[in-house]
Amino acid sequence: MTAVINRAYEVADFYRGKGAKVVLGGIHVSMLPDEAMEHADAIVIGEAENVWSTVLSDFEGQRLKKSYKGTMYEPLNGSGTVNRGLINKKAYSMPNPIMTSRGCPHNCTYCSVTQFYGYRFRHRSIDDIVAEIRMIGDRWIAFVDDNIYGDIRHSKELFRKMKGLKVKWVGQGDMRIARNPELLELARESGCEWLFMGIETISTENLKSVHKSFNMGDKYTEAIATIKSTGIKIFGSFIFGLENDDESVFERTVRFGIDNRLDGANFYILTPFPGTELFAQMEKEGLLLHKDWSKYDANHVVFKHKNLTAGQLTDGLVYAYREFYAIPSIIKRVVYPRKDILQVLALNTMRHLSTKRFEKGVRS
Repeated sequence: MTAVINRAYEVADFYRGKGAKVVLGGIHVSMLPDEAMEHADAIVIGEAENVWSTVLSDFEGQRLKKSYKGTMYEPLNGSGTVNRGLINKKAYSMPNPIMTSRGCPHNCTYCSVTQFYGYRFRHRSIDDIVAEIRMIGDRWIAFVDDNIYGDIRHSKELFRKMKGLKVKWVGQGDMRIARNPELLELARESGCEWLFMGIETISTENLKSVHKSFNMGDKYTEAIATIKSTGIKIFGSFIFGLENDDESVFERTVRFGIDNRLDGANFYILTPFPGTELFAQMEKEGLLLHKDWSKYDANHVVFKHKNLTAGQLTDGLVYAYREFYAIPSIIKRVVYPRKDILQVLALNTMRHLSTKRFEKGVRS
């Protein structure tokens, strides 16, 4: 991925210097193949499943090519099967990730998912997913799909099959689940505890500018209340630095999160990742400040904004994190009669205690 590609190149260069053959792949490599080729004996562009056996065969036959083009992997069945015994579960807050689908029909300007995985959803079979959940045999799982219910028909079937598994899960999705009472109830019954939701911005104009008007910006409050009424917790995600943002955006966004009692939130600075429409536009207009990929982590300013300076964006990000996780905010948002108060309170308390560490990382 872009934010860690510099380290990947460093490791690759070290081992090539020792005579090892190095193959690089992934999203960043696929978006900037010419750059990646300088650090590898071979690169894989796109998904690797359908081409990886050829790469290994060519390596063994000493005929490794410089570049391989992966094709979309279908069906996805079996793609998630791994030896989970190799994972040190104590090292992760969510040690049981499962991916059930790839692709997205939307093309938000700041997102590279569609460019890498394609414009349509591709699924693993329901039976394959359920079998992996059973194999894990743990109480908590995390769906790492970009939108676990993006294909409503498929997700409804999955949630029905999950009812008897007695697992609790977290996943990512959009606000449209609030419009579908059956889907929302099935998610709850299947064990949904948390939804990480890309709210992004409270400005409908900003949503239009990034091609995300489907996010129900004018109905956020109603949608959040509907979802939370089922007991599902919402972890919101917000982006600062969108086209119409000004100095007021930080306070307004935090106030929105508090007033709507979001159970948690992440705040980011708009980042133009290579391969996205946003990156191409900013590069063309000369708005990129640099291409130090280690700073392309959504916590640092890497472009010129028309209304906000780099300092204002950085200070605003720190302000939002500090204010949202301040004690008065935590009390107002999460302390009310509820079964899960200890879990939510623990998360928010940990975020409160990590405020200084967060600021140090943002300003480094």
